[in-house]
Amino acid sequence: MKLGSKTFLYSVIISLIVGIVIFSYMVFLMPSMYMDYKENQNLENAKSAMKHFKKHESLKNFKTGDANAIGVIVPGNGYTIRVTGSSFNGSIEAISPASKEIIDQFRSLDMSSKSSKKEAFKNLKPALKAFAEENSAEMNSSFKINLKGDSSLSQFKVKDKKIHYYSGGVLISEFSVESRYSGTSYTYFVGFAKHGDDMLILSSTTMTPSASEILPVLYGSAPMLILLMIILAFGVSAIYSRKIVSPIRKLSMDAERRMSSSSVKLEPLEAVGNDEISDLTAALNLLYEKQAQAVQNLEEENKRKEVYMRATSHQLKTPIAASMLLVDGMIGNVGKFGDRDLYLPEVKAQLREMMSIIDETSNLNNAADSFEVEKVDIVALCRETLEKNRIGAESKGITLNGPEIETAVHWYTNAMMLKKILENLIANGIDHTGESGSVTVDVTESRMSVLSRPGNIDEKILDDIFEPFVTGAQGDEAGQKKGHGLGLYIAKYFAGKLGLELRGDNMQDGVQFVLEKRGRDD
Repeated sequence: MKLGSKTFLYSVIISLIVGIVIFSYMVFLMPSMYMDYKENQNLENAKSAMKHFKKHESLKNFKTGDANAIGVIVPGNGYTIRVTGSSFNGSIEAISPASKEIIDQFRSLDMSSKSSKKEAFKNLKPALKAFAEENSAEMNSSFKINLKGDSSLSQFKVKDKKIHYYSGGVLISEFSVESRYSGTSYTYFVGFAKHGDDMLILSSTTMTPSASEILPVLYGSAPMLILLMIILAFGVSAIYSRKIVSPIRKLSMDAERRMSSSSVKLEPLEAVGNDEISDLTAALNLLYEKQAQAVQNLEEENKRKEVYMRATSHQLKTPIAASMLLVDGMIGNVGKFGDRDLYLPEVKAQLREMMSIIDETSNLNNAADSFEVEKVDIVALCRETLEKNRIGAESKGITLNGPEIETAVHWYTNAMMLKKILENLIANGIDHTGESGSVTVDVTESRMSVLSRPGNIDEKILDDIFEPFVTGAQGDEAGQKKGHGLGLYIAKYFAGKLGLELRGDNMQDGVQFVLEKRGRDD
C-alpha cells in the first residue's frame, strides 16, 4: 500500500473513532449533563428572583426565565397582603380568623438561624390545618363531596426534597416531582426572607425535560450526524493525505528526473514550510549539489586522464617507431643500420625514454591516490630538494640558492605532492637554464617561487606550458636538456589537488614559477 493510501486510511480511521466517541458522548452523557445543568439553572433563577424580590419587594418586569414566579409580602402590621408577579401587582385582605392566624404565623417566622426556621415551620402547620378545615366546612355547606384516592395510581411521584439556606436570611425550599408517564420533572420553589418587618414569600414553578425526551431527538438526527461525520472524515483525510504525500511525490519525481537526466543541470526544489519534509527537501538539495559537484569533478578527472593517456600514447609512438626502425635495420643489415655496435645503444636510449615516460605516469597516479594532510616545514623541504639536485646543477655550472628566511614556515598540506611539485620545478629550472646560470628558491607564509636565470619561455607556448608533453627545449642547444614535457604538467596537477595556484611568467632576465595559496591561510 502506498503512503498516500496509508495516510488516507489512517486518517479516516482516526476521524471515525473521534466521531464515534463524540456521538457516544452525546447519547450517553449529554442528556444527564443537560438535566443537571437545567436543575442548577432553575435553582439559580429562583435564588436570583428571591434576591430581587427582597431588594425591591416586587417582581414586575423581572425576567424569571422558564419559571412562573409569584411573590407574597406579609406586612408587619394588618392583614392585607400584597402579591406580585412579572406582569402584575395586587393585594389580598384576610377576613376569616383562620386566614388571619396564618398571616400571624408567617409574621412570627424567625429567619435568623437554621434551627429557628425549622421550629417556625412546625408551628405553621396547625394554622394551615385550621385554615383548611374552615374552608372545607364552608365548602361542605354548599356541596357534598365524596372523593376516594389511590396514591399508587397518581400521575406524579415525589422525586426530591431539598432546603437551601443562603446568606442574608434567605431560605428556599425545593420540591421535585416526576411524571410517571413522560419522565418530565416539575420543580416547585418556595422562598422565604425578611425585609424589615415584612415577610417575603416567593413561589416559583418550572419544568425540566427528561432524558427520554432528549434521546429521541438525538436518535432522529443520528443518520444526518453519521453522514456528516463520514463526509468530514473522508474529506479531511483526503486533503490531509494529499498535503502530506504531495511534497514526497515531488521529491520522488525530482529524483527520477535526476536519474534519467544526469547530464542536465536541474534547479533545486523549493523547501516550503518549517516541517520535517522541508528539512528533507533542503537536505536532498544539498546532497544533489554535492553529488553534482562530485560528478563534475569525476568528469573533469576522467577527461584529464583521457587527454593524458592520449598524449602519453602519442608521445610513446616516437621512441617505439624509432626503436622498431633501428631493430629492423639491424636485423636486415640495411645500410648503416647494419652496424649493430653503433645503433644498439640508440635502441637502448629509446627504451630508456619509454621507461622514463611510464615511470612518470605511474608516479602521477600513485601520488594522486594518496592524500594525507600534515604539517610541513616548507623551508626545510626546499633546502632538502635543492641538495638532491646539487650534483646535476654543478655539472652545468648552475648555482642553487635556497630560501634566505631563518624561521620555519609551515603549511598544512600533503608533503609528498608538495615535494613532487618542488622537485619538478627545480629540475625544470636546471634543465632549461644555460651554463653558469642560477636557480633561486624563495619562501613566504603564503607563496613559494622558483626563479631561473638566464631563461625564457617562447611566447607561442607560454599559455600551454602546463599541458602534457609541451616543451620549449630544442635538443642540447644553449646547454638545455630536452625533456618529455611532463614535469610542469605533473606540478600543475598536484597543485590543483592541493588547492594551490601555480603559474609561470617570463621575467626580465629569467623565468619564474610561483606556487601560491588560493586565499587561504593554512
